[in-house]
Amino acid sequence: MRRFLNFLVLPLAGFLAAEGSLGAGTTNAAPDFQQVYELLRANLVGVPDAELNSAAVEGLLKQLHGRATLVGGPMETTTSKSGPELSKSAVLESNVVYLRVAQVGNGLADQLAAAYYRLTATNQIAGVALDLRFANGNDYAAAVAAADLFVTKKMPLLKWDNEVEKSHPAPKLIPGPLAVLVNGETRGAAEALAAVLREADAGLIIGNPTAGLALTTRDFPLKNGERLRIATKPVKLGDGATITRVSPDIAVTVSLDDERAYLKNPYATLAQNDQAVAIGTNDFQTFVDHTSEADLVRQKLKDGEDQGAVAPAPARSQSRPKPVIEDPVLARALDLIKGLAIVRESRL
Repeated sequence: MRRFLNFLVLPLAGFLAAEGSLGAGTTNAAPDFQQVYELLRANLVGVPDAELNSAAVEGLLKQLHGRATLVGGPMETTTSKSGPELSKSAVLESNVVYLRVAQVGNGLADQLAAAYYRLTATNQIAGVALDLRFANGNDYAAAVAAADLFVTKKMPLLKWDNEVEKSHPAPKLIPGPLAVLVNGETRGAAEALAAVLREADAGLIIGNPTAGLALTTRDFPLKNGERLRIATKPVKLGDGATITRVSPDIAVTVSLDDERAYLKNPYATLAQNDQAVAIGTNDFQTFVDHTSEADLVRQKLKDGEDQGAVAPAPARSQSRPKPVIEDPVLARALDLIKGLAIVRESRL
């Protein structure tokens, strides 16, 4: 643990703004954390021990984001969650099922299956886009269960805590083609799900490299009643290979800020100055003319009264342009799925 403490030097440099950042302009190794902490404690004016301790903990955990975090009191469980695992489901461009995952948890597999079969009941589907961007989770058994919806063969999928979880293909598989969308905030069990889907040849990965945080954690009680959750072991694929950063099969360069904007509205046009200009207010909602027939009749009568004559029949309104998905990762996924579907049909 002590070797991690040196990472705290950068956050503590905020206390030394008058002198500039610690180590600025040098290539020396970071100074010893304990020495820096004790010097600050003994000499820094106007900062009590409690405040210095709080800054040290906050800075340390910030530097170790994803590898160590504080969690609530002893009554909180490691499986607690703030919302559903599946946050969005829709049919895009009339024939691609879009499934956005918020976190990989115990209910994800059931939610994926229910959403897919609901959406395909009245639609002819070309394939599936599984969006794992910004998804997380620490339930690796749930990742295996979700993978079982797409993996067609029995094989070892994941290994953690000396246990190997094998695939058990679902009775009703979700057919491909499958595109899996990832980015630098795809972490934990979501990252493992992406890795096993590619390992099993179930889908292609599109986007940016993942976080590299597919790790199992252990909670350690603290004196104040909280717990320190530390990533203690890496998660491995069924063949024993450690899951590090999952590199995409098709790389699409886009910033995290832009991707956050696109998740709110994939039809948005982002200006060069990084200000998002939305096309519509709701994501996945196309242009809709809300003028009712009664409104048209009233307007016709009003126009006739104003002109002293019966108003001519209104011309048929021009159809609004079909909205275009501007999210580059999602757009690439849709193109890929549609292309693979055409190839598959041509071979039948």
